[in-house]
Amino acid sequence: MTITKIQEKIERLKKNKLGYEVLEEKLKASGEPQISTTDEDSRALLVQGQVVEVSYNIQAAVDAQYNLVVATHTINRNDRNALSVIAIEAKENLGIETFTALVDKGYHNGREITQCKEQNIITIVAHPDQGKSNENGTQPDYFVSKFIYNTDDDTYTCPANQVLKTTGRWHKKTRDRDSYDFKKYRTPACKECPVKSLCTSRTGGREIDRSQYADAVAENNQRYQANAQLYRKRQEINEHIFGTIKRQWGYNHTNLTGLEKVNGEHSLIMLVYNIKRAINILGVPELIAKLKNWKSPYKAKTCFVFRQTCFAFILAPLENTLSIAA
Repeated sequence: MTITKIQEKIERLKKNKLGYEVLEEKLKASGEPQISTTDEDSRALLVQGQVVEVSYNIQAAVDAQYNLVVATHTINRNDRNALSVIAIEAKENLGIETFTALVDKGYHNGREITQCKEQNIITIVAHPDQGKSNENGTQPDYFVSKFIYNTDDDTYTCPANQVLKTTGRWHKKTRDRDSYDFKKYRTPACKECPVKSLCTSRTGGREIDRSQYADAVAENNQRYQANAQLYRKRQEINEHIFGTIKRQWGYNHTNLTGLEKVNGEHSLIMLVYNIKRAINILGVPELIAKLKNWKSPYKAKTCFVFRQTCFAFILAPLENTLSIAA
């Protein structure tokens, strides 16, 4: 390589460095963990398994009786913090007091489940796996789910029949875009416990955390265990919608950029889906007749703004259940 080419390469690297420094400043100013150079609102999202794509996340709430989309919007984050917004949106759109939401484990979040409970929305959210065992860690018989919580005295009883107590002090755990308060439960009996090696690898013994949302989560998990047949309907209700849109219609990318425009594009696609679905249910003549007699609740020249959230629902019983998915 000649000296001239080396100098050209150095200049190119200096120019690239300036570009990276500009991106770094934009990233700091935005407060976001990442930035996209092709579409500023898009994000690198986990699509399936280990596959990550720079994309958006479509959410849809679908009713169990007619498989119509009753709420939809687009976000640029994962499902974990998306449950309550789409659930409340569906409730408002349907004008009902309560319904049951069937939701996959990607939405399992104590805060979101609690917010749904406060809005009189019954959730059946699949809970994630309890954890993995290994020869040096907690074995299945000693997972948190095997510890019994005692509401009367705010303690836990472990599988070895020892009682774990709390000082009552609240601690805060902060994660990416998420934080919550929790209490710690311990017992001095761990020091002499003959099965300690099966329960924990911590020198100080087993420690259980109970979050401020634990009551709502426990109620949800009990409903999930008790309604296995109902929960299995979730995929039947909403997954085929995305299959139809992506596979049959070929809508696997957006033509627009920017969250607001992409949200509008996705909403139009869902509207088309509902129209085609309504034609299948009613037939063209009856649908046209209903549209002619429809009294719009909106004033003329009203500007509609779509909310930025996503997932799909099921009504249980049928007129009272929704399924949530992305």
